[in-house]
Amino acid sequence: MTEAPIRVGLMGLGRSGWNIHAAGLAELDQYQVVAAADPDPDRRTEAETRFGCTSYTDPEAFLANADVELAIVATPSHTHVPLGLAALAAGKHVVVEKPLAQTAAEVDTLTAAAEKAGRVLTCFQNNRFEPTFLAIRDVIDSGRLGELVLIRRAIHRYARRADWQTLRKFGGGELPNTASHFLDQLLLLIDDGPIELLADLRRTVSAGDAEDHAKLVLKPKSGPLVDLESSNVVAMPQPAWFVAGTTGTLTSTTDGLHVKWYDPTSVDELQPAEGAAPGRAYGTGEHIDWHEETITPEPATGKRTLLYYEHLARTIRHGADLYVTPDSVRRQIDIIERARQQTGLL
Repeated sequence: MTEAPIRVGLMGLGRSGWNIHAAGLAELDQYQVVAAADPDPDRRTEAETRFGCTSYTDPEAFLANADVELAIVATPSHTHVPLGLAALAAGKHVVVEKPLAQTAAEVDTLTAAAEKAGRVLTCFQNNRFEPTFLAIRDVIDSGRLGELVLIRRAIHRYARRADWQTLRKFGGGELPNTASHFLDQLLLLIDDGPIELLADLRRTVSAGDAEDHAKLVLKPKSGPLVDLESSNVVAMPQPAWFVAGTTGTLTSTTDGLHVKWYDPTSVDELQPAEGAAPGRAYGTGEHIDWHEETITPEPATGKRTLLYYEHLARTIRHGADLYVTPDSVRRQIDIIERARQQTGLL
């Protein structure tokens, strides 16, 4: 297999395309940026200067460049599907910024196009590599928390936004453009299968017509209830993570992750007493030998982007399993679509 750098073309040189994708790719020997497309001439000049690449004003000319092996779609959300399909039709491997699509049917269309073209299609869910999330998965996998009952994720801030993501015609909204990162994480912590959904999407303090407050409650057939809040209208944020199980609890603090648990083999099995409560008091009075630990994950830096692209390079060059499959993201898009149907914000 060739070890030559993967020749990359960037569509969109905005916040994500430039500050995240371009910045990450510049640090990796496995990639070479050979083309960029953006309607802004200053951004094109910046890309030409930094990478020595060819730049384009429109996607058609960009996709006609045979040097581009991998096309990265980092454009506004409503363009992800048409540009992704065009890139696949042009024979490119494709990375699509989140959200991958607006509907599950669109994900199916993209997946079919990738299979027909024989090319890799993936979505930029780099928060699967976020250090805090990985640390939480380790705690859950250790069994210390027992059987999980509740997972709560809160992304709180107060921000009166007025950019394009406040407009539904551009695919804007808190749910697909911000909360999708965290919904993606949460879905990896529960079993596959049917999920009951309660959704509350509201436009509160921002401009436009898209939601800036998203509340989702997910109830799988088995396993923990999942509670997600991603909001621009909370001036006093709550802990970002709260995970409760039958033998322990995890919560995020300013110091990191605090875990409190006990060994279930250290306590006696309880038997219900049908008579009057001794001393008119409830509870067993038993002593539980609790253990506590504070875990300090690495800061959430650009490393998660580097890890994402390192995995992708192994897929493209060596045939390794794709880390973020369209099928795994389809479940997330289905939840988003159902939430919008439920609240009338399609």
